[in-house]
Amino acid sequence: MKIVYVYADKPGEWNSSEWRCAIPARSINQTGRHKAELISIQDFSENTLRAQKACSDADVLVIQRKLYGPVLAAIQHWKARDKAIVVDFDNAYQLIPETHPDYPFWALGLEERPGGERVKLDPAPLKEFQWGLRLAHAVTVPSKRLADDWQAYANVQYLPNYIELRNYEFACAEAHSGVVIGWGGSASHAGSFAGSGAFTALRNVCQARPEVKIKICGAQAVFEQLPVPANQKIFQPWVEYTRWPQMLSSFDIGLAPLFGEYDQRRSWIKALEYMVMKIPWVASESPAYNDLRGYGWMVKNTAGAWERVLLDMVDNFEAYKKEAAGEAFVFSIGQNIDENIDAVLATYASIYEKALV
Repeated sequence: MKIVYVYADKPGEWNSSEWRCAIPARSINQTGRHKAELISIQDFSENTLRAQKACSDADVLVIQRKLYGPVLAAIQHWKARDKAIVVDFDNAYQLIPETHPDYPFWALGLEERPGGERVKLDPAPLKEFQWGLRLAHAVTVPSKRLADDWQAYANVQYLPNYIELRNYEFACAEAHSGVVIGWGGSASHAGSFAGSGAFTALRNVCQARPEVKIKICGAQAVFEQLPVPANQKIFQPWVEYTRWPQMLSSFDIGLAPLFGEYDQRRSWIKALEYMVMKIPWVASESPAYNDLRGYGWMVKNTAGAWERVLLDMVDNFEAYKKEAAGEAFVFSIGQNIDENIDAVLATYASIYEKALV
């Protein structure tokens, strides 16, 4: 079986396409029994020679999230040539909050053109997205709640984000004093910190424990809004995925705040990465982390709840660190992509067989 992944991320934002396309593609190719290839959404939509060559002998095409005019036409083109079409996405675009940078595009249908002009799109992006789902033979998502949301539009299947363990095996912890509480992500999470109570809790923890530092990676907006003294917060700009495990190694405690319906559809990536790195973590009570319950510490979204758990983790760090190296670590290494690639391939094989009927 040959699977072609049509990735959507551009180089400067490369993250989702790594998890949903590149990681499984590498693992598929390592099986020696199946083949996978990556092409850009631009090549696919323009039907370039590269796209034609890649797709012509494929069995399954996995198109990532960007469902709009030329992409829909390309889907129809290859669907008519007996290719199984799978759409993959990992965000709840229908529930996008106003605090999210992509709110104008998904909720208001406004596209920013060169020069800063915003143009109203017709049809609206969410409408085209729904059309694209209906064209697909199946849809894969890394969130069970997200799968439930879209069942009326397509055959939506839950396909978790599996981790590429070898990327994390040689990351060495940086020497530092005190306790570093860390988090990394995009500006889309700023509302998660504010709404969950994590901002207030971190301020109180830093006041009570001067040895604590908060490290924010990637999102300048989150760092700037963090209400702690300048000498107790550290900013790390966005780094390529190959360098991310080294950034993680500098965390003593990991954060995973979530807030609102949009965040309930997140995947388990953050907590799973902490577990692979043996980092004790605290997260908002959320369906996103239900499958990891018992391997970390989940709190209600109040500043008091966050503060109590974080203070206990700081004061008893060695005990929490030892616990994180136990069952949580063992479970996380079982989510290695190479250990689960047969399940991924079985999902695609089932979709392919039904598509031919």
